[in-house]
Amino acid sequence: MDDTPSESNKPHPHVEASLGRTILSLAIPALGTLLTEPLLILADTSMVGHLGTAQLAGLSAGSTVLTFIVGLCIFLAYTTTAVTARHIGAGRVVDGLRYGVQGMWLAAAIGVILSIALFFGAPWAAHVVGTSGAVAEQAVAYIHASCGGIAGMLIVLAANGVMRGLLDMRTPLVVSTIGAIANVPLSFSLIYLGGFGVSGAGAGTMIAQLGMGAAFVIVVGRTCRRRGVSLRPSLTLMTSAGLSGAPLMVRTLCLQLSILMTLSAAAKLGAVTLASHQIVKSLWTLSAFGMDALAIAAQALVGQALGAGDKQKVRHLIRHLSRWGMGTGVVFGAVIALASPIIPLAFTANDAVVDATRAGLIAVAGCQIIAGIVYMYDGILIGANDTRYLAVAQLVTFLVFAPVIWMAGEWGTPGGHGVVVIWLAYGIVFFGMRWLTLGLRIRTDEWMNV
Repeated sequence: MDDTPSESNKPHPHVEASLGRTILSLAIPALGTLLTEPLLILADTSMVGHLGTAQLAGLSAGSTVLTFIVGLCIFLAYTTTAVTARHIGAGRVVDGLRYGVQGMWLAAAIGVILSIALFFGAPWAAHVVGTSGAVAEQAVAYIHASCGGIAGMLIVLAANGVMRGLLDMRTPLVVSTIGAIANVPLSFSLIYLGGFGVSGAGAGTMIAQLGMGAAFVIVVGRTCRRRGVSLRPSLTLMTSAGLSGAPLMVRTLCLQLSILMTLSAAAKLGAVTLASHQIVKSLWTLSAFGMDALAIAAQALVGQALGAGDKQKVRHLIRHLSRWGMGTGVVFGAVIALASPIIPLAFTANDAVVDATRAGLIAVAGCQIIAGIVYMYDGILIGANDTRYLAVAQLVTFLVFAPVIWMAGEWGTPGGHGVVVIWLAYGIVFFGMRWLTLGLRIRTDEWMNV
């Protein structure tokens, strides 16, 4: 299909500028919200680091488990965003809010179940991530203290979806910022003044997460009462929300496993490769936050446009968002490439790790443009709630990527060469397959009618 608009249909420059401002007004607050969870963990890390090596390692292992579990439930935000935005775009605000409320009830139910399961399964989880002895004890202590906050964090995810569907990115930013700030004195008091150590860090984070969840319940509750929307749980709607989001769990699991496989490949190539891989991964993750914020804006805008039945606007959004994704990738890639000689020095003084990291960063810089486009395509299809296709596409991508990254770990060369091969495999094979599968879908109209 030809996506090129005729001269008469081309948007006026002021319309383009207005859309650009709208995207930024959604993406910038979304970025701040995305940074909340890493900042909570970073605050805990900075304080626990002074307690000892075992405590810090235990925190790292425990927070990895919790981040993985919360990450698998990201469908609560994505599905709620898409459905709420579509209802609101169609003028059915009450229906959109009703679905969002049920999404929050579902989040609370899943959170309680996961909290109980993780509390009793903490020793097993600590073992799975490779800890033992004193480190395992600290990891279990952190998980026990913090797992009660999972319900709060999942409610935050679902409520974020409601707010995004309403194109309100400011409220999540305010709530998340207050939560992140409050976590610091809470954790400090419990770690040092209370003498609870790692458990204090976990408890402080749990309280902050539950507080954020409660704040969102109040905000969404007030909005619903103004519109006359019932806050009572509906098993039928909760089940519908769960079934709608289930395919996204498959997508997310494939994403998580792919990242873990890059870590495994790096570990097989020795300490230098693994250390430089961690630094490169940190930079990739940082750029991903910026791209994901734009993808969140895409979810909300596309969802509302589809709800209004305006396919011409959707196509215009695709062209505009694709340019934003490409441009963001170019900028991020240029910054990473130009800063690659300096960045490693902020993390290590080991010459071998510095050299390997520099090589890896150049590889990552070259892949940013692909990543930028993929994030936009992903956000567009999530906004359309095309979850089944996303799950299948991600599974196919994973099946192609898995043997490639396995070979990189088995037959790769330690040092810079190994790091480059791993990140080229991730950036070109994994993201290249995502670009292909998602791009082919977007060129059709089928996903607009899901």
